Amino acid sequence: MTTPKTEAYLFVHFIGDEKTPTDEQLYFALSRDGVTWHDLRPAGKPALTWLGGEKGTRDPHIVRDPNGGFHIVATDLSIHYRGGWGPHDGATTNGSTGLVIWDSPDLVHWSEPRLVDVASKIPGAGMAWAPEANWDPDKQQWIVFWATKTNVDEPGSPLNNELGDRTNMYYATSKNLVTFSDPVKWIDRKNSVIDSTMLRDDDGWWYRASKDSEITIERTRNPYASAYEVLRTDDPQAWSYVGSLTSILGNGRYSWFYLEGPELFRYNDADIKTINGHEMKFGLMCDQYAEAKGYLPFRSANLASSDAADWAVADDINFGELKKRHGAILPITAAEYDAVEAAFAL
Repeated sequence: MTTPKTEAYLFVHFIGDEKTPTDEQLYFALSRDGVTWHDLRPAGKPALTWLGGEKGTRDPHIVRDPNGGFHIVATDLSIHYRGGWGPHDGATTNGSTGLVIWDSPDLVHWSEPRLVDVASKIPGAGMAWAPEANWDPDKQQWIVFWATKTNVDEPGSPLNNELGDRTNMYYATSKNLVTFSDPVKWIDRKNSVIDSTMLRDDDGWWYRASKDSEITIERTRNPYASAYEVLRTDDPQAWSYVGSLTSILGNGRYSWFYLEGPELFRYNDADIKTINGHEMKFGLMCDQYAEAKGYLPFRSANLASSDAADWAVADDINFGELKKRHGAILPITAAEYDAVEAAFAL
């Protein structure tokens, strides 16, 4: 199936500060140019709602299915119903091991959400957070990855934690986002590692950004490769360290103490900005969670580059009125833009 000509964007996200049950539900925003966004609904009136499992959902990722249609995968979690963040919230020890998934043929009509267990086979799995689904055109399957804290070890299990902090990244594969393979440990580091985001470039290289001690960027030709501490390597079958937002742009406020929820996406051809001769094809957004400021966006001309000239803060973006939290941006057609606006705007 050929990818349609995309001329606009849909942003799916949650909002706010866990103050109400409807903060941790899914909201839609639209943009014609990736710069100016408008919210389709006010706070308290989400576009999609999940009332099963933990009765809240966060960290949605939306994808276009190459065989037609769309999917959203999201975290099954309500911090509001757990009484807010705190030492006894239990969110990483007795949280959900399932992902919430919606399907749609057209971005307008959405299936009932389903809860699919992906992490219960991980020893002492305490949660399954911030999932993403990426289509692998070579193997004709989805790679779905998420963060899980392993609270116990099982002798001999390849899923055990090995380095330091017990929160690691895992993946499973699926042909249909209904049935999934067993989980595989994907990233295990001394520091907690969560919120990975991944993108396949047209040349077959895969890029990911993860929140570990930094917002760390790596690349490979084999997205199934497991990784430990970051490593620069010439082996295209391994994950190789490109840099971090801190090391590339020289700003300590781009570390994990300030930023989380990185999200990679592509700009439509008409919206690619040229900065000092560099065509900025890619977007990378990060949630300024520590200061509760919403998103800080970046642009990149080359995700394989650690040269600051290939990166820039996108200080021209207006994300609209709602405070948007960890979500995803999908390029859409002009017709899809009109259909979503007509269906969901209040």
